[in-house]
Amino acid sequence: MERELSPAAERKLMLRAPLPVDSRRSIAIKRDVHEYWIEADADLFVDAFRRVIADPQGLFGLIRVKRPAGRMGIDFEPGERFQGCYSIEEALKRRFSGSRHQARVARLLAFWPIRKAMGWVEDRLLSDYAMIEQLVLSPDASRGEIHTLRYCYLEGTPIAGSTTYFVESRAGHKCLLRQVLEYQEINGLALAVFQRVTLKMHDQVVHVQIQKAAERAGIPSPVGTIPVGYT
Repeated sequence: MERELSPAAERKLMLRAPLPVDSRRSIAIKRDVHEYWIEADADLFVDAFRRVIADPQGLFGLIRVKRPAGRMGIDFEPGERFQGCYSIEEALKRRFSGSRHQARVARLLAFWPIRKAMGWVEDRLLSDYAMIEQLVLSPDASRGEIHTLRYCYLEGTPIAGSTTYFVESRAGHKCLLRQVLEYQEINGLALAVFQRVTLKMHDQVVHVQIQKAAERAGIPSPVGTIPVGYT
């Protein structure tokens, strides 16, 4: 399962322009907002979350993050670009796990031309592209800052807009995580697909990232507003 961007893919990624929402367009601007209560200090949880999203072997639902070879396993930085990629391989493995076809599927996935074809489909039809726009890991409370991660979407993604994570300290060494996806589908096809399929997958990624961060921090599994059926 490839996670490193090829030099050619990296060059293309650097040329992709940001996709801001635009109120003049016919498709409405929308927000998908979720909250999770975290049984840990904000600094502890954010440190765990930071390590989870930078994990070079990370898989969030059926989505993996692809980065340039020189950035694998390194903390994200403002201005950095990356690719979120649906994994056909992982989807097939889960679909046929424990079935009589499992061994046959495994052999098929090991066949190089099949892997190359899957990669082509994933990169061109099943990916989104983004850039870290804001990253606040050590907030200055005197200035009203809170832990923040925001990334905006780039050309080639079916939606314009951004995703933002806020983590706010609460009493009793607890914190509140709020995820805000502000988005606007780029065309009618994206509107239909995103509302029927992709938004649930986005929420699944958010949920898995939070749960993995909690596990890494050694704290109870957080309770949030994303429906159980999505996860």
